Amino acid sequence: MFEIIPAIDILDGKCVRLKQGHFDKKTIYYEDPVKAMLTWEQEGAKRLHVVDLDGARTGTPKNFEIIKKIVETSNIAIQVGGGYRRMDDIEKLLSLGISRVVLGSSAIFNPNLIEKVCQKFRDQIIVAVDAKDGKVMANGWTNVSQKTAAALGQEVVAMGVKRFIFTDISRDGMLTGPNFDEIEKFANAVKVPVIASGGVACTEDIEKLKKLPLEGCIVGQALYTGSIKLKELL
Repeated sequence: MFEIIPAIDILDGKCVRLKQGHFDKKTIYYEDPVKAMLTWEQEGAKRLHVVDLDGARTGTPKNFEIIKKIVETSNIAIQVGGGYRRMDDIEKLLSLGISRVVLGSSAIFNPNLIEKVCQKFRDQIIVAVDAKDGKVMANGWTNVSQKTAAALGQEVVAMGVKRFIFTDISRDGMLTGPNFDEIEKFANAVKVPVIASGGVACTEDIEKLKKLPLEGCIVGQALYTGSIKLKELL
């Protein structure tokens, strides 16, 4: 079953969308992210992808109370990422009852953490691989690594990672369509469930993604601008 997952990105306490990860290119869609959650839940979403953008940029979760409110208010599965790089922060987040924690930069800079959390939490851990020109980006997309996305993916699968989110940053928030070639290349390299993210602009994009070896896709900008109607899609 291919899963379509709406995104809720939180910056300064508000639900926003960024263009290509640039913090100075933001559009505020909801003053209260809980209202965004209720919108997508009412339209039929079974899971939401929530990102603490302040946390992703600083390396420390900043919007925990808002995320707690989202979880307490919702009746669907929630996966959360953005600045979760310490075991105690991950445990605190999971104690809320979320379904999955998304780890990003820690996969590059702290492989010991990846091994420990995968042993302890198994399927509740996802690693987000954010790439540009095939190279991994980190720290809220502000640093470029010399590692390729496929190489990093294979490394952390060996550490116990069982699921990925793959984002092509050049397409994120641009409504130009996903980078199908890079997504397929990554999915074939890691051989575990992969969720695609970045660039989905229309229902045709989703139909094409369904033909790739993917578990699902995350949709953001296209939902907020109305170019994709979640209710109709589902």
